[in-house]
Amino acid sequence: MPHSSEPLSFAALRNQLVVSGELLAETALRIGAGRAGDATGADLPVLRDALGRPFIPGASLKGALRARLEGLIRAVAPGQALDLEQIERRTREQVRPLRERARDDAELSRAIWQMSTMIDLTFGSPELAGRLFVKDAQLAGERWAGRHEVRNGVAINRDTETAEEGLLYSYEVAPAGTRFEFELALENADPWQLGMLLLALKPWERGEVAIGGFRSRGLGRVRLLTRARRYCEIDSVDAIVDLLAGGIARAGRDVSEQQEREWIGAFRDRLAGLAPAAEVSDA
Repeated sequence: MPHSSEPLSFAALRNQLVVSGELLAETALRIGAGRAGDATGADLPVLRDALGRPFIPGASLKGALRARLEGLIRAVAPGQALDLEQIERRTREQVRPLRERARDDAELSRAIWQMSTMIDLTFGSPELAGRLFVKDAQLAGERWAGRHEVRNGVAINRDTETAEEGLLYSYEVAPAGTRFEFELALENADPWQLGMLLLALKPWERGEVAIGGFRSRGLGRVRLLTRARRYCEIDSVDAIVDLLAGGIARAGRDVSEQQEREWIGAFRDRLAGLAPAAEVSDA
């Protein structure tokens, strides 16, 4: 469904929202590294950094955030959260012909912008750069005990409901209570995108999200302990100087409750305008 707003390209940095804090593993957490390639003590080790400490790739966090939003938005506005097959079909049937017909890059960019979904415009697509950047979550402070937990698993025969002989395996997890640094940035965002992101983080702050592997076994439950939410608009010489001199901590301001409500309202209005009328409530 077409969009009325013009694209905010990356040619100029107009605004930035940075959310930072810690990600607390409320249960054991498994971000897998595939099969063991060395003597780790487990068949399925966790992902480690160069110092042997567990970490969570930013891509995994961004993917979990995106997947949850896609599922929710698709419930009321399916066209605003496409699956992989739909994205590939759009590229083949719409974008490629556009590339052949467009007179210049500006015309092509506007056409792609108009056909892009809410998810595309925020997280990116094959034709569009994303505006959300998520850092790898490294261990927070000195709280790492220096070792992982190793647990055992076994394949179960679904007919006999007994263990399959010879299919016992071991897997590593980061212990419950492990804390990771968390930071993401959203740049050149419209108000509805700012509201969508802040809303999407609330289940994380309530501890309702599970990430990583073996989630059906109770692993991966995390809680986001938000430390700061800073927002800045690059609309003056002083704003540029402050951002260069001190980063978002100096150039930005804390997001107020009133500002958050306005952004969330903009997200609701945007989604309501793209959803079938029967799905929109007056509440």
